Amino acid sequence: MTEETTNIEYAGTVTGDNNMTDNISNDTDADVVKTDVTKTDAAPAEPAPAKSDGTAGTDSTADHVIDHTWVTRAKDSIGQWAYIMLKDADDRDIDWDWVRTLDLEHGIGVAQPADYEPGAGSDLHDLLKRDLEIRDRVEAIIAKMSMTFMRDFDRKITTYELPRALAYATRRLNDQIALLRDRGVAEGLWTITDEDRQRVTVPVLTAAKDGVVVDDIQDRTADYVNARAERRKAEREKREAERHAREHALFEADEVRYGSVESGPDESAPADSSSDAGSSDYLIEAQPVINDDNPAVPKIEEVNREETAVPEARFEKSRHAAAERTAARIAARPKEYWREDFLPGRDVDNVMGIDLETNGTEPYRAYIIDVGFESMNMRSPRPADQPNDYHYDKAYYDAGDAYDQHRFAFGVTPEAARHGNPFIIQLTGIDIKQRVGERFPMFDEDVTAQADLLRRLTAQPFVAHMATFEHSFFMLNVAGYAEAYRNGHVRIIDTLPMSRVWDEGSIPSEDHPDGDNTLDAYAKRQGALREDDAERHLGLEDTHIMLLAMKHQLHHLQQVARGPWGPNGKAGIGGKHIMQHRRRYRR
Repeated sequence: MTEETTNIEYAGTVTGDNNMTDNISNDTDADVVKTDVTKTDAAPAEPAPAKSDGTAGTDSTADHVIDHTWVTRAKDSIGQWAYIMLKDADDRDIDWDWVRTLDLEHGIGVAQPADYEPGAGSDLHDLLKRDLEIRDRVEAIIAKMSMTFMRDFDRKITTYELPRALAYATRRLNDQIALLRDRGVAEGLWTITDEDRQRVTVPVLTAAKDGVVVDDIQDRTADYVNARAERRKAEREKREAERHAREHALFEADEVRYGSVESGPDESAPADSSSDAGSSDYLIEAQPVINDDNPAVPKIEEVNREETAVPEARFEKSRHAAAERTAARIAARPKEYWREDFLPGRDVDNVMGIDLETNGTEPYRAYIIDVGFESMNMRSPRPADQPNDYHYDKAYYDAGDAYDQHRFAFGVTPEAARHGNPFIIQLTGIDIKQRVGERFPMFDEDVTAQADLLRRLTAQPFVAHMATFEHSFFMLNVAGYAEAYRNGHVRIIDTLPMSRVWDEGSIPSEDHPDGDNTLDAYAKRQGALREDDAERHLGLEDTHIMLLAMKHQLHHLQQVARGPWGPNGKAGIGGKHIMQHRRRYRR
């Protein structure tokens, strides 16, 4: 693992505040928008990685352990998955015997390195078609595994190694597919343009010669992702309708038992109706006596007007009971904005902020190329024994209350480097063509880096902006993270809902229906970033302004008794984590 400890001059890539397909919900928030590349500073040249002692130069491979064998061993758990998970995310039967035949360690595609070269004698169309079919098939399995693992309450599945191994293989298969497409462009068979199709952006092939067929080798990712999202939407609507039906049935049952809670007592019922007969009030007071000769006795019209089918005291009691039941059911409803689960509580203090830089948005296709994290206390003083002389990329950034700053640089495969990524260069300044070799180990192979990060992620709550992005990459890249998360050892706080729910400056607009909740806008509103500046798109720098914004906002919210200190605020640390409940069995 290569750690940069000096003032570096390179930027990161697509971060947690950009559009993504959410690995938890796979739905895109309306308040998360694509990054405006025109705001990015001119990208300087990348530096040489630092040694473990902080000096510039080539890092030794002895500083990190690279292991590939776990990828093959991961298939030992296929039996556990096959017992529970019968269908993939597209509701197709899974052939687990086929999964066993995949060579996850050395490659699951059909193309060989020689096939990437323009003019190769192999059938390019057939190779690309078969590789796409394999990728679509494997990714549909991966897309279902997170939910299956988290809902395995009996712990039949003991490890998340298999999903990580499948993602390891599909990243490299995706690189292979990109090079096959590049070969077609070089041979003049087709051109490629990127198109936005609802939730994802896909490369679209256009035939450049007569007789070139591209319809069956188009990228179908958008079709699959959008279809899955629509199915989930239909399932949510079905569950909501069923919940409303159950609620209405319970409400009607309360009315039958306790009387109407909306219209009040039945004014039209006679005084001696069966609903009142036999009641304690009826037995004590007996039936009303009507005596037209005695002026002190009320007229029959007055009785019919003033008496009720249910005595007022009993009605008030029943109305209160019914109201309590209704309120309890309303409180049990799913939250309209699910990210509120990630909001901090009023007792939050020591946290670790983190931001990942990747060369894409899908954790089963993209590589982690830069990691920045630091700690900050939201309430207690900064530890006095921590150094206070860290220099960030921007001169006016001051460490302030932050401490324990770290940044690490990682690499990509030679195939990904060969394909390159012009958009990432334009956005961030990182040229992944230079991120190869021993100086830049790949994160998904670096056992030491993963173990160190897992230790930090489980030591205290971690904070990220649109934290589901980081969470999705941790699930498929960090050994032991999924298991730790399922067992309640990971607590996640997200500053995106803090911006959307608690920041009065997040005003809805045509471009931002739920307000501008990008990290850049949030940090500026909270005074953590200058108005004439822009988000750096660098892991540690983005982490720093995020934590500053969070601390500024929490201080303000406490003063005005809002947010965690408001009526609906959380006690304790808050954040999203899995509660462990021990099952009790009767003997």
